[in-house]
Amino acid sequence: MVPKSIGFVYPFLSNRITSSFFTISSLLTYSTQRNLNSESVCGRPHDAVINASLQSPQLEQSLDSFKLMVLKGHSPSSYSFNNVLDLLAKSGNLDRTWWFFTEYLGRTQFDVYSFGITIKAFCENGNVSKGFELLAQMETMGVSPNVFIYTILIEACCKNGDIDQAKVMFSRMDDLGLAADQYIYTVMINGFFKKGYKKDGFELYEKMKLMGVLPNLYTYNSLITEYCRDGKLSLAFKLFDEISKRGVACNAVTYNILIGGLCRKGQVLKAEGLLERMKRAHINPTTRTFNLLMDGLCNTGKLDKALSYLDKLKLIGQSPTLVTYNILISGFSKVGNSSVVSELVREMEDRGISPSKVTYTILMDAFVRSDDIEKAYEMFHLMKRIGLVPDQHTYGVLIHGLCIRGNMVEASKLYKSMVEMHLEPNDVIYNTMINGYCKECNSYKALKFLEEMVKNGVTPNVASYISTIQVLCKDGKSIEAKRLLKEMTEAGLKPPESLRSKVG
Repeated sequence: MVPKSIGFVYPFLSNRITSSFFTISSLLTYSTQRNLNSESVCGRPHDAVINASLQSPQLEQSLDSFKLMVLKGHSPSSYSFNNVLDLLAKSGNLDRTWWFFTEYLGRTQFDVYSFGITIKAFCENGNVSKGFELLAQMETMGVSPNVFIYTILIEACCKNGDIDQAKVMFSRMDDLGLAADQYIYTVMINGFFKKGYKKDGFELYEKMKLMGVLPNLYTYNSLITEYCRDGKLSLAFKLFDEISKRGVACNAVTYNILIGGLCRKGQVLKAEGLLERMKRAHINPTTRTFNLLMDGLCNTGKLDKALSYLDKLKLIGQSPTLVTYNILISGFSKVGNSSVVSELVREMEDRGISPSKVTYTILMDAFVRSDDIEKAYEMFHLMKRIGLVPDQHTYGVLIHGLCIRGNMVEASKLYKSMVEMHLEPNDVIYNTMINGYCKECNSYKALKFLEEMVKNGVTPNVASYISTIQVLCKDGKSIEAKRLLKEMTEAGLKPPESLRSKVG
């Protein structure tokens, strides 16, 4: 029920009633000078004026009301203080939120939520260390942090990848007797998975159940995602069945995770079956659902069926995205179907979707596959002219094309250009360059690239080691060949017996 004072003030502040006799100042004066029993009539009248002003969308008016109350010697309640503080925090102005917090903390009533709102504002702006400073301040002032405070800080640590600090906070919660809920457990589980600590994530899930905290859909989605990433589809579907038995309603995200997992394993037919089950459950497929299926179908060579899903997507009122077109363009480019590729690019641009760096790289790869390096270069220069910055994958496609042609001079120039752009070569680029130099029997350059590769923490593949050792043997550089053979073995790679015999 709305207090009487709020019931009158809100219409006034919302301009539903107007009067030259009433202003915020006069209402505050009236509410505090009248001989009223504030508890019996309407609570704290001056607080009512502020809280009513907060229901109006005018932030400045709410702030002015608060300042005026303090100026008149009143101490607003923590409820009023928190309301204004929260409004400032949600406005996105962190400096102003901090000013208000420091200016009025101690001059008004405050509580744990006053600190929570401010800590959350800093954490959401990426300043987690400030959040911990405020935690220390509130404890010094005798304010005990609650679950709300710990949740904010744990989530911020997990987002920053600082899972060790998150673990410390989680344990401290337990020591203080603060019960973790579904949300905190899920945040922690996600945090572990994000850092690759799978064992810790699954162990925490087991602890969660032992503590009587039932997983929610977000917990299940996180666990299913991890099982699918590891290719453990039977365990993923076991959890999916558990969701149904518990009566927890699945969403499109759950189905998309499983469809993606099936497609990555090449089980596209099962993925299509899951789409039908999704429809029977009255869950609408999303554009992502169709993208996953199209990608799976392209990867298994079922291009015409993949293309049919583009029509199905549009038929249910969903809009294809850049990702949709890139998937299909890539699929048809790999089989050299340039007519369909051209049609897809035209349709994409007609829909107002501009080709991205990924699109250009896909098209460049198609030209390289068809042995048209000149066209690939044209795409490369066009891409740069329109302001798209090439990445390692883009450079890698061109370097690969040049190395196949045996044009190591141009490949070397492009490699240097990439390094000058502060782009670090990946294993594919290193191995391509090594293979290219080995083909032209340049043992010096091949060895140089292999050594640079190892120095930069990138592991050469078996083919790179074998090719380099063979060309070193051919050039009579037996010492270097033996050293590489030893290095290869120590790296856990097994050289063929024929190579051992050649090195001697």
